[in-house]
Amino acid sequence: MKLSMVEQGKKRENVVEFSRYTGQIRKRIWRLALVALVTALVAYPLIRLIPAKYVATSTLMIKALPDDATPLPQLSRYDSTRSDFYETQYSVVQSRVVLEKAIQALGLDREPTFNGGFDAAQCTDANAAQRREKTLKNLVNALSVSGVRNTQLITVSFESPSAETAARVANGVAQAYIDDATAQKRRATEEAQRGNQQQMERVKQQMVDQKAAIDAFLKQEGLLTFRGVDGFETEQLGIVTNRLADATQRRIAAQSQYDEVRQALARHAPQDIISLPDFSGHAQIQDLRIALTQTRRNLAELRKRYGPKHDKILEAQAQVNAVNGQIGQVLNELARGAHQQYQAALDDENRYRAMLDQQKADFGQLAGKRDRYNTMAAALEKTQALYQTLYQRAHEQALSVSLIQPDAVISDPAVAPERPSKPNKTMLWIITVMLVTLAYFAWLIVGAALNNTLNAMSQLAKRLNLTALGELPQFGDSADRRQLAQRILSNPASADLIHGIRTNLLLSTPSPQVLAIISAEKGEGRSLVAQTLAASFSTDQQTLLVDMDYVNEHGLSAGQAVGLADVLQGNTSLDGVLVKQSENLTLLPRGKLSGSPLLILTSQQLAATLQTLRARYQRIIIDCPAFHQAQDGMLTGRLADGVLLVAQAGRSQAGDLLRVLAALKQGHNTVTGAVLNQVDEKNLESQEGLRMLNRQVSELITPANPR
Repeated sequence: MKLSMVEQGKKRENVVEFSRYTGQIRKRIWRLALVALVTALVAYPLIRLIPAKYVATSTLMIKALPDDATPLPQLSRYDSTRSDFYETQYSVVQSRVVLEKAIQALGLDREPTFNGGFDAAQCTDANAAQRREKTLKNLVNALSVSGVRNTQLITVSFESPSAETAARVANGVAQAYIDDATAQKRRATEEAQRGNQQQMERVKQQMVDQKAAIDAFLKQEGLLTFRGVDGFETEQLGIVTNRLADATQRRIAAQSQYDEVRQALARHAPQDIISLPDFSGHAQIQDLRIALTQTRRNLAELRKRYGPKHDKILEAQAQVNAVNGQIGQVLNELARGAHQQYQAALDDENRYRAMLDQQKADFGQLAGKRDRYNTMAAALEKTQALYQTLYQRAHEQALSVSLIQPDAVISDPAVAPERPSKPNKTMLWIITVMLVTLAYFAWLIVGAALNNTLNAMSQLAKRLNLTALGELPQFGDSADRRQLAQRILSNPASADLIHGIRTNLLLSTPSPQVLAIISAEKGEGRSLVAQTLAASFSTDQQTLLVDMDYVNEHGLSAGQAVGLADVLQGNTSLDGVLVKQSENLTLLPRGKLSGSPLLILTSQQLAATLQTLRARYQRIIIDCPAFHQAQDGMLTGRLADGVLLVAQAGRSQAGDLLRVLAALKQGHNTVTGAVLNQVDEKNLESQEGLRMLNRQVSELITPANPR
């Protein structure tokens, strides 16, 4: 059963019904045309009264880079490659500051069209703020700013009833933006210049204080700034070092010479020493060598002439000895001189070494002073460099103030337009007519969509997925159901509608022997369908019409005292309550219950009684109360072979009937089909209904029989 419900639900979801929309449109097509015509006639004079609006546009070009009017560095710089740069400029053009400048420059707060109606005589200082705010609001409402895609252009458009005013305001706002940007750059440069000047004065005073501190430090420490604070000491240290090196060299030379003389005197005879290279160059030695050579030569010659004891030989020998003595004396003097020279050189070396040690000690003490002086000098140097930078920047800014260039120019100024830009009255008139017509059309569609009532037999299958067994038209007002049933059955054209329902039931597989008839609400023609359908089956079958409506007072068995309830309660026999209405039609009244019908309908006696009646009758038609009145129909339908749902056209809602069907299926009721009652003649769709309409038309057209 659940699978069947899901499948039927899917079928209903897959059905899209357009007939009710097209039907609504067809029925109201002339009303739709009338709405369009009335709208056109009413809108035309009203649209003609709308004042014309002129729009003038001024085009600004934003420079991608600041102008290089001067080689000096610019204080105001920007990066036009940023994604938000131009969006920012659009907002700046519409900012309050720029618009107020435009208002002041153009005098818009004194024009009645802008300031809210104040004429020149009414413009006073007391209402200046009110006029300015009103003018600003009107200006913002009529102003539009946008950018030209992939360009550096900004369009400033203004809308006004006056073409000249539109152009004047558009150009004024653009120029106010340029002036504001230029003024901002100038203010920023001037403020920077004043700040630099103040900073320069402070740095200058700091520089003076630092110089005074350095001078005081040098005077306190007794330092000279000759080639730096330690230049003099360094120079002195260099001199002493050089002197020490010279003294050391002299001492080494003197010591070497003294050692040679001393060693020569110890190893050689005086006459041998004078031939040594170190002594042979001495002037006295050279003279003594010559004298010694001559005396020796004289001695040798005399020895050739005289004997060893000769006075001349002795005199010559004495001369040789005297020369040797002099040589020894000279050599000793040379040795003493070398020793004295060595001693003097050693003294010089020691003296310079002592001086060098003293200066080294003094230089080591000077390192701390030098570091402090260098720190103070470095600070002064940085301060001087900062002062020079500030001085140069201040002069550059002074020059830049006079050379400031705007970052935007009006590339295409606005001119007074010759034709109004809006409204396009013809297009507005057409759009108004179309919108009203479409609105009414949409109202028809929405109304049709919200109208969920059933009006035609085909909608039973489309909306409820039910088999449409038949339809009954509106037969006029009749308070008595029996009379109406008699009228329907007595007319062959209308009787075919009932016989058509009977035929569909006979052709259904399986054809229900016991058929319960139910409706969603009271008064939808359920009892009429049960009575006429039972009469149709009784033409050739033994048919039983059972009244089981214990909720409504007026039913099929109104006026019958005993009935089915009495049989189920054991008060009478079944044969005693059956009412024969025709040869094949029998009525089983409902009787009178002493308790709840729900207890009787769920009793075993009812199922047994129906089983007995199945054996006697070929067709059993059961009239049940409406679904929303009681649950009797659901209980009775479980005992029947099928349930016939009766719905009233123009009243029954598809959603409500779907809930009824869901409840019946949940209660294990088999819904055989549905019948639509009180259908409008124009909505009749069955073959029998169309034949009835054709027959009625033929009777109206065919003239009466002259006989």
